[in-house]
Amino acid sequence: MAARSASAQAAFSVVLIPDPQNYSEFSSYQVYEHQMQWIVDNRAARNIKFAVHLGDITNHDIAGEYDVASAAHTLLDIAGVPYSMTIGNHDIFPSSEAYKRSSLYANYFGQPRYQGESFYGGAYDASNMNNYTYFEAGGLKFMVMSLEFAPRKDVLTWANQVIASHPDRRVIVATHCHMDNNAEHASGCADNYNLEGRDGVDLWEELIQRHSNVFMSVSGHIQGVSYRRRTGNNGNLVHEILNDFQSEPVLGNGHALGNGWLRVLTFAPAQNQVTVQTLSVEDGNCAIFANCQATLYLNYNQASSPTTTKHNQQNYTISYDMQSAMPAYAYTANDILFKDRMANVQLTGKHFDPKIATAPNGNFVVVWEDDHDDNGVGQIYARGFDPDGNALFSQLAVNSVDAGQQQRPDVAIDDSGRFVVVWEDDQDGNGAYQILARGFNANGSERFHDRTVNSVSGGQQSRPAVACDATGNFVVAWEDDQDGNGYYQILARGFTAAGAERIPTFTVNSVAAGEQFNPAIAMDSDGDFVVAWEDDQDDDANFQIYHRGFTATGGSRFAQRAVNTNAAGQHTRPSIGMANNGNFVVAWEDDQDANGYYQIYARGFTIAGVERFGVMTVNSVGDGQQYAPSVGMRGDGAFTVVWEDDQDDNGVYQILGRDFTAGGAQHRADFTVNSDASGQQRLPVTAVDDQGRFVVAWEDDMDGNGKGLILVRNLNY
Repeated sequence: MAARSASAQAAFSVVLIPDPQNYSEFSSYQVYEHQMQWIVDNRAARNIKFAVHLGDITNHDIAGEYDVASAAHTLLDIAGVPYSMTIGNHDIFPSSEAYKRSSLYANYFGQPRYQGESFYGGAYDASNMNNYTYFEAGGLKFMVMSLEFAPRKDVLTWANQVIASHPDRRVIVATHCHMDNNAEHASGCADNYNLEGRDGVDLWEELIQRHSNVFMSVSGHIQGVSYRRRTGNNGNLVHEILNDFQSEPVLGNGHALGNGWLRVLTFAPAQNQVTVQTLSVEDGNCAIFANCQATLYLNYNQASSPTTTKHNQQNYTISYDMQSAMPAYAYTANDILFKDRMANVQLTGKHFDPKIATAPNGNFVVVWEDDHDDNGVGQIYARGFDPDGNALFSQLAVNSVDAGQQQRPDVAIDDSGRFVVVWEDDQDGNGAYQILARGFNANGSERFHDRTVNSVSGGQQSRPAVACDATGNFVVAWEDDQDGNGYYQILARGFTAAGAERIPTFTVNSVAAGEQFNPAIAMDSDGDFVVAWEDDQDDDANFQIYHRGFTATGGSRFAQRAVNTNAAGQHTRPSIGMANNGNFVVAWEDDQDANGYYQIYARGFTIAGVERFGVMTVNSVGDGQQYAPSVGMRGDGAFTVVWEDDQDDNGVYQILGRDFTAGGAQHRADFTVNSDASGQQRLPVTAVDDQGRFVVAWEDDMDGNGKGLILVRNLNY
């Protein structure tokens, strides 16, 4: 590598602007303005090349506070000092509605402000809350990736793509909440604000550690300072720096202001060093500092057993190689687990009743009922994802006719990722529902158009369930009251992958007396299938769980029989998981002692319907209520059951799960799926890929406003 010129070897600085929200609120102190003016005044002397904002521009996301911040940053605009912006939790205020991520930010720091600026690269969307910027110094090329508070998974998908498309840039990731003052990754970034998003460790695992050209992350939010050196997946060192002084009190005993503190990073390429300096632009201001000299008044948490790679020093030097050529860019994911990934795109309105299906390679599709405009009329939406939780195609409306009501979807997927969605449809608004189906390719394009599943349109048809084989042939089962007498039967019909009839409509239940509800269906790779349902054939209002097996052509494989062995009380909401060899497990809600409290039970069978393991209780804690089981089964028969759980009987449900071997023995004890315990979490569904990784989707109303999101998480078995 040729030697750099003297100018290329010259030291240069980057200024970090941590949490100035109190300066925007208490503008009479003019601290925000003083900080920006200090950057302008010291630009030449310190060779300042860039300023990085760390979020919490305001305290309350109100116009008056943004006016203060915007006026301060105008000083940088006029002087031509390039800078990046990002939002904190206070900029999506009030926190009780943080899930909307609505903010005045875009009115002041949106894309129009940066049009024509050579340092501005682009943004995730028009709000500019997530953006990337450039600067060059010391013969080196840098990029700053600025990310919103608790970034959403879709944002990280975009950020991964942007960083990968800039292999020659040395990348600094800036976000509001990432490190804590113990020099660990911050937790509670999202949960404390009932927000779907990433905590510190998630941001590290899903973005920072994956790219060989990321060398630094900077953040605020948590008061104090800390430093941690970590190693990325490609062997690159990453320097993570926390900076936040927002609660430093005026005169040491007044109200929290922040007192003008900045962090200055001075890069010395010739020495391969970066010096971190903490300073206050209010040094000498006797109205802020009691002795007129810059003083840090507060004591902050400290890292345990500090070292040179993990500490809380205010001023220090780190080693960073700026002399050697950058290694060839590499991207290595390693860990592709993700949590609380939002499936729906719109952040307003209602989203409920999710279903999920997973292809053998781990790609999965989520469908749900969607009323994002809050008009009381539901549509069916779908969205596909890869095993890492990145969207494979945009959210799409499944029903092509949006008139009337569409509800209760289900989805099945074949080995190539093609999928079919079924749902109840009342497009003419007469209150009588039909069962419709529509097929899609793996990329979300249409494979076959909406078609009616039920062959008799009279009466009511409801609660469809669908399963398909490896090639995409599928069977739909549903409740049917075509004669309108109020007594439902379970009907089914088979189709080719192209949506043509393969098996004419037939009745699943062999005893027509009484009522039959709520079918569930599972199919093996060869097309053999099992249907389970709630059955009250003696019409005494006590339901049993029945099941029946069929061949791929619709012939009977084993006769109708009960799943539950204790007929007392109520047994409802069956779910089925099936292995590659046709062995299957049925789970259900069970209140056999009729005390009004349900448990989750399960029982295993061979392909011939012979018991493989007996009835067992899935939930380990029997207190309170347990509802809505869903079974996901690996190809080898090992399985996972998830359910709604209110074991403390306080009316607030969490999503729990438990893993089992193919023989029904416990593999992993009860675990909680949802990371935010606030509000309600309901109606979980799960599916498993060939690697044994399972994905769970559920309705989540973490902020308690009654308008749920569809969240998704994957876990290893």
